[in-house]
Amino acid sequence: MDVVPEISPEDMMFDFIVRAVFPTNHAQAVEAYFSGGGDCAQRLAALCHELLQTAPKTILEFASGYGRVCRHAKHVLPATLWTSSDVHPHAVSFNTKKLGIDSFVSPASPEGWVVNRRYEVVFALSFFSHMPDATFGPWLERLFNSVEQNGILIFTTHGEISLRNMRAGGLDPLANFNEKGCYWNTNSDQRDLDSTDYGTSAVTLHYVQRALEALPEAELIRFQQAFWWAHQDLYVVRKR
Repeated sequence: MDVVPEISPEDMMFDFIVRAVFPTNHAQAVEAYFSGGGDCAQRLAALCHELLQTAPKTILEFASGYGRVCRHAKHVLPATLWTSSDVHPHAVSFNTKKLGIDSFVSPASPEGWVVNRRYEVVFALSFFSHMPDATFGPWLERLFNSVEQNGILIFTTHGEISLRNMRAGGLDPLANFNEKGCYWNTNSDQRDLDSTDYGTSAVTLHYVQRALEALPEAELIRFQQAFWWAHQDLYVVRKR
């Protein structure tokens, strides 16, 4: 694939793929890690070209982990300045030193988010699928504030299809949305983060629309159910 082949031993996404998806086939887990990251990068690039009519000048990948997606940046968006951010300092160091991606440490709470620059695209893949109701809206506001005028925020959430899969797979037979349109449990693939702050959530389209109403410049220009991995919902928000 002509990308950096090293996987950090602290990469919990890879750990999850090994433990939960391919526990008896290590080679297949490695293949899934790299091919899945490449597919996500291609999907993002296609969305940027479709919605911006060109490649973006700058991208911030928020909650980037250990570079599963951004290590493919040079192939899918070679002219784009790609920046990554993550709450784990070791992930930021890995992305900077091993992958050559400009990176910085994110605070654990939205109140600590202070970024002086703006990006044409802010991308948060499977981040809001782990946020509780208390921080979903504040994080949405902070990340949207980091988008340039006429730029876009791209993010995914667990939605109705995700909950259906949880019920069918026995992960939570009673999984359902509350009166706000939100579901929450404390299960997480990030074992070093507080499960009350980072677990598993799912939200309805109406829940996200209400959160966006608090952002006067926000315009939801695309919603697609189960767009990512055949179960996470896609949202694209333009800053008017």
